[in-house]
Amino acid sequence: MYDVNMDLRFGTSTWNVDFVLGTPAEQVDAAGSPVVQARPATVRIAVEIKGVMTEHRKAVKNRKRDLEAHHEHVHNYGRGAIAGGVMVINASPSFSSPLRQQRIAQRTSAIMSGLVLHSINEMRNVTEAGGPSTTGMDAKCVVVVDFDDQDPGAAHYLSVPPAPQPGDPLHYDSFIQKLCGEYTARFAR
Repeated sequence: MYDVNMDLRFGTSTWNVDFVLGTPAEQVDAAGSPVVQARPATVRIAVEIKGVMTEHRKAVKNRKRDLEAHHEHVHNYGRGAIAGGVMVINASPSFSSPLRQQRIAQRTSAIMSGLVLHSINEMRNVTEAGGPSTTGMDAKCVVVVDFDDQDPGAAHYLSVPPAPQPGDPLHYDSFIQKLCGEYTARFAR
């Protein structure tokens, strides 16, 4: 079973996790569905999703810190629990920011590409676990979007560079494979 925005408690600390997958507290009527949305009794996978939409150099430092704290909290909750992290990075050269005097910022594609690559490299630097007995993120990925917040209907996912490409450990397919592999190694018996 899975849940979204679930409070994961360990000791006196609570972390609201974006997506969790775990074991049921009791027998649940799945009505033909292999996975049901309900609060798991025990969390086996906890995935945090963070976004870097504007002010990339400042925002990515905070998101990296958030993801480091996330995997630490998940592993404190349970050594065998799997901590996953997703960073969504905006590559749009135009965005609106209430923090700027000139509310709409325009950047060249080259500048945005550099900011996206910087943000991707920061995600690469998030501590990575080497199995259930070590600390770090068990699976991580980057999703790059082009989101011009003045025209939300024009938003789209980017699959071309600088977005991670198939075979890159930060590509979404690699993330899903890593989660599945870790789950099988830890819980499939």
